[in-house]
Amino acid sequence: MDLIERIKTFYNLTEEELDVSKNSWKPLSIPAKTYFIKKGKIATQIGFIERGLFRSFFYDDNANEITTHFFMPGTVLISMESFNNQVPAKENIISLEDSKIYVISYQDMMELYEHVPAWRQISKDVDEMKFNDLMNRSIQLQTLSAKERYDLFCQNYPAIIQKVALKHIASYLGIDIATLSRIRKKK
Repeated sequence: MDLIERIKTFYNLTEEELDVSKNSWKPLSIPAKTYFIKKGKIATQIGFIERGLFRSFFYDDNANEITTHFFMPGTVLISMESFNNQVPAKENIISLEDSKIYVISYQDMMELYEHVPAWRQISKDVDEMKFNDLMNRSIQLQTLSAKERYDLFCQNYPAIIQKVALKHIASYLGIDIATLSRIRKKK
């Protein structure tokens, strides 16, 4: 499992701690267009994506879908506030293609913290990374032009461009689909 290999590289876990960690995460296949979490439900698990692609979104006051994040292979799949605080999610997370992930329940994560204390630091580091990503995205939405945002998106997420509907990319970038189409035609 790629997650355990990454943890082995960055955190000094014993073989016993690695075995406990491996046994805590369960493989799960998720078909395309399946919700990982729905708004209003409490996130009872988090995942690590081995294969597949997910999108988080919410509906605005006009019932438009607003894409907030794309989750790619090698990343943690989480509704952070909902999972960490065990409160209802404010967003939906859905698979965009057939996916294979490893999941751990909230209860199993709490037990993992007890048996492998390094997981507290691992979780803290993941939360910090997710928070920094959100801050950077917020700054980009406020300071970059639509073209600059699209160019940066293409540079950072070339695989997503081929797999995701343009309306979701436009929504993620905070621009309308017509503007995105104009930008793409000029490339």
